[in-house]
Amino acid sequence: MWEILRRNRRAFFWSLGLHVLFALLFFVGVDLTPPPVDAGAKARVVKASIVSDRALDALIEEIRSETAPRPADQELTPEPDAAELEAQRQAAEEAKRQAELAAQREAEAAKREAALAAQRQAEEEARRQAELEAQRQADEAARRREEAARREAAEAARVKAEAEAEAKRQAAEQARRQAEQERQARAARQRAEAERLRAEEEARRQAEALARRQAEEQRQAEEARARAEAERRQAEEAARQMASERERLRQEAEQRAAEEQARREAERQRQLAEEAERLAAEEERRLAEEVERQRREQQARERADEEQRQLAAEEARRAREQDLLSQLMAEQVSREAERYIPVIKDRVRQYWVRPPAADASLSAVVSVRLIPGGDVIPNSVRIERGSGNTAFDQSAIAAVYNASPLPVPSGPPFERFREFSFTFTP
Repeated sequence: MWEILRRNRRAFFWSLGLHVLFALLFFVGVDLTPPPVDAGAKARVVKASIVSDRALDALIEEIRSETAPRPADQELTPEPDAAELEAQRQAAEEAKRQAELAAQREAEAAKREAALAAQRQAEEEARRQAELEAQRQADEAARRREEAARREAAEAARVKAEAEAEAKRQAAEQARRQAEQERQARAARQRAEAERLRAEEEARRQAEALARRQAEEQRQAEEARARAEAERRQAEEAARQMASERERLRQEAEQRAAEEQARREAERQRQLAEEAERLAAEEERRLAEEVERQRREQQARERADEEQRQLAAEEARRAREQDLLSQLMAEQVSREAERYIPVIKDRVRQYWVRPPAADASLSAVVSVRLIPGGDVIPNSVRIERGSGNTAFDQSAIAAVYNASPLPVPSGPPFERFREFSFTFTP
């Protein structure tokens, strides 16, 4: 009860106030002044008994009837003496006083009963108030527990939602990385395809330019052949004209020889004929040399065109060989890089410390950034896809740092390991 009163101060103060009120009523109702005592009276021991009001009235009536005047026929009876009457009077007064005291005690007892009843009622009320307060506090505690449970449920839901959001974010990040890797691979393929198309376009352009040059040179050669043919026809025409002219001169010489001296005319005609033959031979030689020069130039142009075609074919072949070599080197680098992944996993597994309650079926995708030589860059190790066990994921990260430097290749194959991911399993 004291614990209840201590928790419910208002009930405690009500109870304390009622007790004080009952104490005041008790002290006010008790007559603390002693009754007056006759100094001349002799102390007597009076036997008193508690009687009711009805018995007291009967006793008073009996005393009054004894002290009332008697009839004449009774006057001859002896009267009691004064001492006896005084004793009876004192006994009656004492009985009355005792009755009053008894009534007073009964009233005090009734008051005490009432006070006790009021006290009990107050205590009952205080107890009821305390019980109500305890019930209220219990309800309040239950409400608080329910509120705490709701808050815990809400907090658990929030944590779950955050975990799901984090998982979704990591999945989205993984998808983004994969998309970025695919985009880079697609971009590399597109660049390679663009390089191939550009090389093909360049080869086609060079082939078209070469074809145009060859067509132009062929046209020029045909024009040169046409010019040579025209010059040849002109030379033949000139030779024919010269022959006609020689024939005419010969005839004239013959005519002149006929008219003049045959010997001088014949000599002159011979000289003229020799000169005409010389001129004709010179012209023919010049024409032959021109045709030979044009033929040599045509052959030189054809050789140059052939060399250009061979050079373009060689360049196209070299471009194809370079593309094939690049693809082979990329495949070789990829194969060599793939050979180092199991070695890296084994080394990290050697430095892994199994956390308590870690299942052997757990796995996590770890992302690592390295520098040449295999040293792990600080604060670069992170979990791309967790195992669902935080202790396992942290132990995998710690194992990667402890295993530094990691075994990696040197040269171009190292570029594959500047930033890479691998699946860690126990």
